[in-house]
Amino acid sequence: MASIKFGTDGWRAVIAEQFTFENVRRIGQALAEYFKTESNIAPRVAVGFDTRFLSEEFAQTLSEVLASNAIEVLLSARYLPTPVLAFSIKKNNLSGGIMVTASHNPAHYNGIKFKARYGGPADSAMTRRIEELIDIREPAFDAAAIKRYLHRVDFFPDYRRHIQEYIDCKLFSRWRVKIVYNPMHGAGSGYLEEILDNYGFNFSTLNDKPDPLFGGKLPEPIMANLTDLREQVIHKQAQIGLATDGDADRFGVLDESGNFVQVHDLIVLISRHLLQTRGWSGDIVRTTSMADTVDTLAAEFGRRVWEVPVGFKHITERMLAQEILVGGEESGGFGYKNHIPERDGLLSCLLILEVLAHEKKSLSQLVHELRQQYGPFYYDRIDFRGEAGRLAQNLDRLRQSPPTTIGNFKISEVDLRDGIKFYFGKKNWMLIRVSQTEPLARIYVAAESAGCVAELLQSGKELISK
Repeated sequence: MASIKFGTDGWRAVIAEQFTFENVRRIGQALAEYFKTESNIAPRVAVGFDTRFLSEEFAQTLSEVLASNAIEVLLSARYLPTPVLAFSIKKNNLSGGIMVTASHNPAHYNGIKFKARYGGPADSAMTRRIEELIDIREPAFDAAAIKRYLHRVDFFPDYRRHIQEYIDCKLFSRWRVKIVYNPMHGAGSGYLEEILDNYGFNFSTLNDKPDPLFGGKLPEPIMANLTDLREQVIHKQAQIGLATDGDADRFGVLDESGNFVQVHDLIVLISRHLLQTRGWSGDIVRTTSMADTVDTLAAEFGRRVWEVPVGFKHITERMLAQEILVGGEESGGFGYKNHIPERDGLLSCLLILEVLAHEKKSLSQLVHELRQQYGPFYYDRIDFRGEAGRLAQNLDRLRQSPPTTIGNFKISEVDLRDGIKFYFGKKNWMLIRVSQTEPLARIYVAAESAGCVAELLQSGKELISK
């Protein structure tokens, strides 16, 4: 029987190869054992699903195993974004939750994300314990128990009320702009429209019909996948283009000219708004794959920035440990104070709209002002696909014996906290990591010129592919 191992955010696998109903039942029984042993009260668990192939059926199967173990299960009545499920867990004091999704992975993948009682990703101890409990008992099936303990619910109304109180909607009532939203055929379809209904926006969508194939594209909101959104922003003369990934916990933004706005700039704009306009307190936490521009901003406000490894669970750990204003990762996942310790692509889209409404400036102008204030910044990332074992071996080799130069760049510092990160002076760096869920290596580069970025990306690709 196939071994099941969890990555930084649950388990993902190819549908019909490893992601099968049998394996979902095995995980369901392990989760049942976990919730029964870890909870002092009768466990109550939320289950949700995205728009991927058979996601609803997989969620139903997993829910039936949990219910057969006398665990009360609240199964979503419709596909939904991961942050909506996470909010419901926290608000209703549930024992935890499970989301059937492979997030931004290719269409032939599916997966299971575990959410703890605080509404954020399960920590390493929880996932290790669930792994240990797999196959200690055959998956249960009890028709009477399923009828008694399994309930279909709509999680969205509570989330919508909370978000409409969180956002300064009075600004929206005085601000009339054109918005184009692209949920990328994923779980965000229909949800942002419901939140923004009745605020008077000229709001249009594309790719808003659920599609297990995601229109033939990767459901990740990066520029390579948003060319159709760019065309619509330009054609409709919209002030902004918004996108969310497959399960709507990450976001991407295009300015009024259809240019992709770097996440590294978005975290600065949102953090400054919350600090300066709302007067909120708290530190900032970012992953090591993000630029340090937000560090300079934080210092101006007397706040500290915490740098953590890639994976939102590391951000969540910091958000649970102390007062954090914003936690962000390079892939477009941001979490916020007074909400949940989890990524929320819908709220991120709304907050950048609030920033624009308050500043009364175009997004390109705001980014231009950032560059004037903090200096030039260029960034890019490539995903290099290869044989998983070979990529892992190459990364281990680099970590054990790092080079002193890469191409024409002299290495000033090496950081081994997550993959391997090379620094070339103060502003230039390259991070190389190997994915735990796909057979690929990710190479991230930030530098002071576009030429440096391109050169370092090519050098990184050569390093990891040898």
